[in-house]
Amino acid sequence: VLTSKKTDIKKAASLLKKGELVAFPTETVFGVACLANNFKAYQKLNKLKKRPPHKPYTMMVKDLVMLNKYAKVNKKTLAFLKKFMPGSITVLLSSKASTPKWAKEDNIVGVRIPSNQEALMLLEEVNEPLLVPSLNRSGDKTVNKISDIQKQFKNELSAVIEGEVKDNIPSTVISLVNDIKIVREGKVPSKQLIKEYNKL
Repeated sequence: VLTSKKTDIKKAASLLKKGELVAFPTETVFGVACLANNFKAYQKLNKLKKRPPHKPYTMMVKDLVMLNKYAKVNKKTLAFLKKFMPGSITVLLSSKASTPKWAKEDNIVGVRIPSNQEALMLLEEVNEPLLVPSLNRSGDKTVNKISDIQKQFKNELSAVIEGEVKDNIPSTVISLVNDIKIVREGKVPSKQLIKEYNKL
């Protein structure tokens, strides 16, 4: 178990760079991460999640500059993202060629910039995108207590960063591939997102 101190975040980042899996709190649920560009690490993540390989994970990035490297954004989309990111929304966008093929489906990638400190510090330190689903086996509830995480995933995780998940509500998922479309209701009310998008 690592703390959110800088030295520990550095340790977690170096484990991720070696292709290991690391769990950490986000502002929505506990997530488990691997380096987005590392196929072997991605396979490890699939094994832990017990998830079919054709279903891509959310790509977490540290800022809009990094997001722009992997997803196509126009002026309107960028103005919208500036309002809601960092935050509890995941946005589906058309991917760029630089996005690894296992991180997208039909050339669409789901991206998110988290707003909590631990996640942002880790992304800053790794300085690469991470694939971050919720920490659970596919179809099970998310695991948010450190003791439960250690019990359930002890041999599969190289590190767990301490921290608190306040309400365990997942992010709201929207698609901005053509127009705005709500994919999953979550922490940010979809009405608010639609309203703001239509204003732009």
